[in-house]
Amino acid sequence: MAVALALLGVALQTTLFVRFRPFDASPALALLVVLALSRHLGRMESLLVGFGTGLLLDLLSETALGLWALVATAVAFTTVRLRHRFEDDVTLLVPGVFLISFAALALYGLLGTIFGEQTLADAQVVRKMLLPAVYNTVLAVLVLPAVTKLVGERVRSPGGWGES
Repeated sequence: MAVALALLGVALQTTLFVRFRPFDASPALALLVVLALSRHLGRMESLLVGFGTGLLLDLLSETALGLWALVATAVAFTTVRLRHRFEDDVTLLVPGVFLISFAALALYGLLGTIFGEQTLADAQVVRKMLLPAVYNTVLAVLVLPAVTKLVGERVRSPGGWGES
């Protein structure tokens, strides 16, 4: 189920949201799906889904191979590290989605610039990072409950990465 949801997120991001771009920016739906899935999957499964989703985005876009894979894996890792805080305080969930999305897009911009894509040289770079993070935050109201219903509640696994 997790793989199907990740594929759906990538498919929607690379088809629907290429054409539908309010204010010339589109949501990073694949990253939002990785974040939503990582709240419920185990640690290794989350990282594998993040890497696979990012790699598929890399293969379907005109970016350097591995950029989206690294960013999506970082989103999965960050979500796994922080998910116990989201469970304790649901009011942190919405700002968390925004901050993780914005940080992921900033990481993508930085890595893209390092690898010669001149992402940070764009005059509208902040808008291209801020608006998708806002869109992800709005879409989280629909995506997070749907993923929770489809994937189910996470079974806690003992030890490792700051979890108990």
